Amino acid sequence: MQHTSTSEVVIAPELAEAVHALPATDTAPAHAAAECLNCGHPVPDRFCGRCGQDAHHTHRLTLKDMPHDILHSIWHVDKGILYTLKTMVFRPGPTIRAYLAGKRVDHFRPLSLLFLITGLYALFYSVLHIDMMPPKDPNMPEAAYQIQRSFSTFFMKYLTWCYLATVPAWALAARLFLRRGGYNYAECLIIAAFITAINNFLSLLLLPVTYAYSGTPQIQTFSFYALLLVVAYASWAYGSLLNHTTIGRLGRLWRGFMTFMLGYFILIVAGIILIFTLNWSSIKQSAMQQAKAKQEQQRQAAGAQPPKARPSQTAPQPR
Repeated sequence: MQHTSTSEVVIAPELAEAVHALPATDTAPAHAAAECLNCGHPVPDRFCGRCGQDAHHTHRLTLKDMPHDILHSIWHVDKGILYTLKTMVFRPGPTIRAYLAGKRVDHFRPLSLLFLITGLYALFYSVLHIDMMPPKDPNMPEAAYQIQRSFSTFFMKYLTWCYLATVPAWALAARLFLRRGGYNYAECLIIAAFITAINNFLSLLLLPVTYAYSGTPQIQTFSFYALLLVVAYASWAYGSLLNHTTIGRLGRLWRGFMTFMLGYFILIVAGIILIFTLNWSSIKQSAMQQAKAKQEQQRQAAGAQPPKARPSQTAPQPR
């Protein structure tokens, strides 16, 4: 009995220590839980337990993320389109900066937004048979008119793809003029996609008026004012992405304006080059026909004039 009691005194503390150490090892966290960038709740796993945001895809955007983001934008539709439209119209700068900082669960993805809005605009444009060209001015050369009509027809036919193709150009302009904001090129792609989508949303809202002036001489005047609205919004939206810098308000607006205009200039130049490339033979033929018609008019005008009196070749006879 004495031996048993002595053994229990020796073994029991070891067992107690082992049992005490087991829960401590089992319950100790392997690492501290990161905070959700959208709501600030601790996220021990992949998804936030409060708002549901994926914690594995809120790091700073890079070019490596673009292929996955493009595929996800095409094949998935997320919630938040009305919320995104509202905040982008009234608070574009804070909305985009919050999205880039990781608050993305409440927002519609920018490429999905651009696809959806531009696709709706192109659909309504096609169904309503809207003509953005005014009647031909008699003083305008036929070749120049055909170039304008070809450009308008091609651009509206492939509207969605044209805007997607120009997003990298606007992103390049944003990278140049918004560099004080600290945005990398991948983030500038997101910025350009958001703002281009809202520009097209404004055009979609103006579609009833566009339809009313379709094919009329007033369509050019209306298009000019609609372009001014788009330029004003884009300048303000791009410029508001520099609100956190020390640049003044006029400086921010100027940089926003230059960002949009540089991308718009690239779009126009690329469109003209493409139209000339695709329609070079017809444009050349039209120009030759117009030159022949002009020569014929000059020939007819010359033939309609009375012949000038020729001086007499015989010398006057002396009296």
